[in-house]
Amino acid sequence: MKPPTLKEQGYLPSRYLVALMAFLGMVFNYMLRVNINLTIVAMVTNDNSTSPVQDVCHFKDDNDQTEDYDGEFDWDEWTQGLITGSFFWGYIWTQIPGSQAGTIIGFPLAATIIDSLGWEAVFYIQASLTLVWCAGWFLLVADTPDSDSRISKVERDYIYNSLGGSKEKKAPPVPWRSALTSLPFWAILVAGVGNNWGFYTLLTDLPLYMKQMLQKDIKSNAVLSGLPYLGMWIFSLVVSSVGDRLRQNDTLSTQTVRKTANTIAHVGPAICLLCLSLVECNRGATIALLFTAVTLQGGIYTGFMVNHVDIAPNFAGTLFGITNAAATIPGWVAPMTVGALTNNQQTFGQWRKVFFISAGIFVVDALFFLLYASGKEQEWNKVPEKSVKKDLKDAVVTGQKSPPGVNMLQEGTTDMLDSEAYSKYILNSNFRNSYQNKAFQSE
Repeated sequence: MKPPTLKEQGYLPSRYLVALMAFLGMVFNYMLRVNINLTIVAMVTNDNSTSPVQDVCHFKDDNDQTEDYDGEFDWDEWTQGLITGSFFWGYIWTQIPGSQAGTIIGFPLAATIIDSLGWEAVFYIQASLTLVWCAGWFLLVADTPDSDSRISKVERDYIYNSLGGSKEKKAPPVPWRSALTSLPFWAILVAGVGNNWGFYTLLTDLPLYMKQMLQKDIKSNAVLSGLPYLGMWIFSLVVSSVGDRLRQNDTLSTQTVRKTANTIAHVGPAICLLCLSLVECNRGATIALLFTAVTLQGGIYTGFMVNHVDIAPNFAGTLFGITNAAATIPGWVAPMTVGALTNNQQTFGQWRKVFFISAGIFVVDALFFLLYASGKEQEWNKVPEKSVKKDLKDAVVTGQKSPPGVNMLQEGTTDMLDSEAYSKYILNSNFRNSYQNKAFQSE
């Protein structure tokens, strides 16, 4: 279907505006989510005694003069771990997704604000920007094309004709016993928990490692801590594109693509973290390994993250909620573990334990996913055909109209349930790469 021109849509299509606002929403959400991880570097009091790391590495910062921020809070590493992980105590109940862009922007912005106005201003400024976005969202974004006062008729018709309509039926009940005893489902859950242990260890504690072990000032700390997430974002786009092409060309099966991407995203970072023990005082090598470790995690979006839709498209949202809730637990357990291991012991030996634990968890979850993950729809996902026909019959009897783009019993006769009309009750073919529920297709 040929899209209308920008002129026909008023030059700023509403769907583009919604996409932009949603993107900015994720940026601000993630910015608020990670700012404490860098800001805490300037919030805590500095130990003026000679750093044991400096005694070992003898760093010379002739061209990178460090600027110490002597904060007002006398928090040890254990307390800092509790604070940096506290976000996830509430996150597990709200399940708000984030975006790498927030980290890429958030760390350098926080460093600039700290340097100019102090650490307190980070929270005031970023929170105020988020409130401005909230006002823009309520003013500019509508729930549906029909309720959007500024959308053109051309664009509204284009959206409905492209996406088709929703099926007028209740969602089928979740087969809890089958789902919770399914190894492919557990493969996703284990992969999610393992991934987030390593991901949140780096996200929450990378700025502390940059300060304590690499003796980096807060500005370079911010850039070096945020840059790997730019690499992760770019790598995720590349892997997703390659994975989709390999599947579409039948070069690799969905299962092989998922397992390969997940292995790259977990075993790759594990190797990088293990190698950190070999380069300790080498700043360049350490930064390169950390950058590579975070970048390779971009493969998760082609691995376990999308696998819910492969095995159970009818219940993917529910299953994602379960696995994401479980995967949030490392968000506070991992920083607490780091705090316990490095509490008053800022040495390479203690940080080596942190990285070894993360690497081990990465490898274990990758192996579990390799053994038990699947790229095929599971039997318990399939909706019984009888219930589907009943829903269609009820729709006809009650006189419900077909959604735009959906071909359903146009003549209004229930005799057609076993004929052509039933087989056509699928998503509009213009919805590219859409999943077509097998329960609504003829055999």
